[in-house]
Amino acid sequence: MAMLGGHEIHVTSEVPQYSVNITQYPVEEDISLTDNVERLPTVMTITGKILGPNAANIREKLIIAMMNGEQLDYVGRNAFRKVLIADIQTEHDFEVANGCRFTATLQQVRIAKPSYAPFLNDPVMMAQVKPTTSAGQQQLANKPAAGTPQMHTIRRGETLYSIAPKYGTTWQAILKLNPSIDPKKLQIGQKVRVA
Repeated sequence: MAMLGGHEIHVTSEVPQYSVNITQYPVEEDISLTDNVERLPTVMTITGKILGPNAANIREKLIIAMMNGEQLDYVGRNAFRKVLIADIQTEHDFEVANGCRFTATLQQVRIAKPSYAPFLNDPVMMAQVKPTTSAGQQQLANKPAAGTPQMHTIRRGETLYSIAPKYGTTWQAILKLNPSIDPKKLQIGQKVRVA
């Protein structure tokens, strides 16, 4: 007697298989080198019978669980939690009148669940999202038509170096456009050609 996903089944044989993947590198005259052993999932083949008036219903539920990738618990001579049914074969003959024989392969799995991606419709996560703004983005001043001189009025604390990026130019280019000004003696309200 055993239980698979809460369903009672009669298991006559359990064959668990424990294995690892061994990485090997050949060498010229000796045994291969190994530097890694990777644990593979435990696989178990069970053989038995599904009996009783609900046998067809149990068989159908186990097949649906396999197709949907539903994790089940198995308790028999061995116990395995969170297994998937990898395959199931049934045999219907005259010796088992109220059910069927079966062979199934169970495989232990761990299903990855992302812990870092919030649900998009979660009101708690939505409340914590800061709205998008354009703060910090520098906007260039509107440029007039090509060939038209463009002027800038000096304000407190401004230098040619601080003005240049506003107009998409360099302080050296502004100085060339204004050869008569001294960049160290700028006055508040002074007009400077920038383009």
